[in-house]
Amino acid sequence: MNKRWMGAILGCAVVATSFAEDWPQFCGPNRNNISTETGLADSWPEGGPKVLWEKTVSDGYSSPAIKDGKVYFADRDGNKSVLLCMDLNSGTNLWKCAIEDPGTMSHQQYAGTRGTPTVTDDAVYLVTAWGTMLCVDLESKSVRWKHNLLEEYGMSLHMWGMSQSPLIYKDLVIVVPSAESAGVVAYNRKDGAVVWKSKSIGGYSFASPALYTICGKEMILAVGSQAGGGFGGGGGGRGRGRPGAAPQAASTTASSGVFGLSPEDGSVLWSYTGWQCGNAIPFPITISDDRVFMTGGYNAGSAMFRVEKTDEGYKTTELFKNSIIGPQLHQPIYFDDRILVVNTDNSLNDGLACFKLDGTMVWRTKDIAGGPTFERGGFIIADGKIILLDAKTGKLHLAKADVSGYHELASAPMVKKNDMAWAPLTLSNGKLIVRDWTTMKCVDLK
Repeated sequence: MNKRWMGAILGCAVVATSFAEDWPQFCGPNRNNISTETGLADSWPEGGPKVLWEKTVSDGYSSPAIKDGKVYFADRDGNKSVLLCMDLNSGTNLWKCAIEDPGTMSHQQYAGTRGTPTVTDDAVYLVTAWGTMLCVDLESKSVRWKHNLLEEYGMSLHMWGMSQSPLIYKDLVIVVPSAESAGVVAYNRKDGAVVWKSKSIGGYSFASPALYTICGKEMILAVGSQAGGGFGGGGGGRGRGRPGAAPQAASTTASSGVFGLSPEDGSVLWSYTGWQCGNAIPFPITISDDRVFMTGGYNAGSAMFRVEKTDEGYKTTELFKNSIIGPQLHQPIYFDDRILVVNTDNSLNDGLACFKLDGTMVWRTKDIAGGPTFERGGFIIADGKIILLDAKTGKLHLAKADVSGYHELASAPMVKKNDMAWAPLTLSNGKLIVRDWTTMKCVDLK
């Protein structure tokens, strides 16, 4: 056979077995922490996967977005918030856009950057931990428009700052300020004009908005915390879960909860107030048959409910509520008809846990002899594998994406131990970006 044709055929074969994907927003391309990338390694060398680059970053938990081989990251320089653009392959700084953004978080132990930028073809949208929302034009690399959310909506800076990752819907960019006068706000992407504001949805929420189709209609889902919710708030005590345990009731004491809004005008279509959390961080996920699952830490527990369309509008029906599922920080992942969570908060340390859709626990890594518990580390799924960071030990873990049990493939030291490595993970083109409190690394997983 002609060598040129043989080379072309082999090249096509390589392409067919490996697929790369951008990670342009919080929780990935579909906002569900599942990547369609392929070609990732099934095992690692003894020393762990290759670290391609490493750099010092400002204190915090912010995670990057990746598009077209560029990394976009929220950093800090004194009283300035900085959008930093880097080359994915080398970590080289390409450009930055800085704005004056003063402010002080009262809880200094956790004072640092938060949130994930959202990148489109022509702009980057970012909400800083100090309450400024900005749009940076990719051509000019300068601010196209910005809003001080605290000043405009009469808010003070939360003791842990603001944490929002903008959601794109058509010509809108949507965030959840959690203000009394504006629970959820949609801005025109081009000029930053306010298109609509929703009514209040409760106390301050760290949960970003999400877009789903429910009952055949696109809806924005947003979460409001209990008004006045603070550290440790959010309901009654938690029962200790075990595999096979029946769901336990979680107490609720205030209004707020989960809201379904029209993306066209911000009107509230329905609300579910059976679940309450003092500091809501994960956003809701949807299950088949118009079911919504909501979970959180601070003794909030979890709930599953169904949304139905009626002649009078929409109604919600609670399916279960329990106190054995309660990840404090990271999104649950709906995978293979199961719910996976890093089930950790101030009173729970189950590690990675798998639950049926009725809230019953199937397994948890805590029950494995010497099994990892992951503390508050992030996790994602890609190429038939689960990638997890243990924030306590600093190890990166690779496991089969198998809901029948935890099957580890590899692990290796990656970040500093006990250094609040709580940021979400980011994956693009086989390159995983992880960070601890002050250091960011890019790792080759191919």
